[in-house]
Amino acid sequence: MAEEKEKAKTRTKADVIDQIAERTGVMRRDVEICFETLIDLITETLVNRDRIEIRGLGVFKTKKRRERIARHPKTGAKVHVPERYVPAFKPSKILKEKVEKR
Repeated sequence: MAEEKEKAKTRTKADVIDQIAERTGVMRRDVEICFETLIDLITETLVNRDRIEIRGLGVFKTKKRRERIARHPKTGAKVHVPERYVPAFKPSKILKEKVEKR
C-alpha cells in the first residue's frame, strides 16, 4: 500500500509575524513593520531585475522567459506569448538538505 501523503500546512503572513514576535519577545507591531520592509526590499530588488541572496535560505532573482507560441486551451488557436521576466527562487544547499532530511 502506498504511503499516505501528509497534507502540507499553510502559514499565513500573520502566522509568521506572530511566531517571530513570540520567539523573539519583540512587539508584534515592530515585527510586522520589519517583515513588511523585508518583503518590500525583496520586491524592489526583483523589479530592478537584481538578485538578493540570503545565506542559508536561497537566492531570489528574475528569470527571462523567451517569447513563444502557445495554444489557447479552449479554442486551440495559436497565441503569441511575448518575452517576459518572472520571479524565481533558488534554495540554498543547506535548505535543500534540511528539507530532504525531514
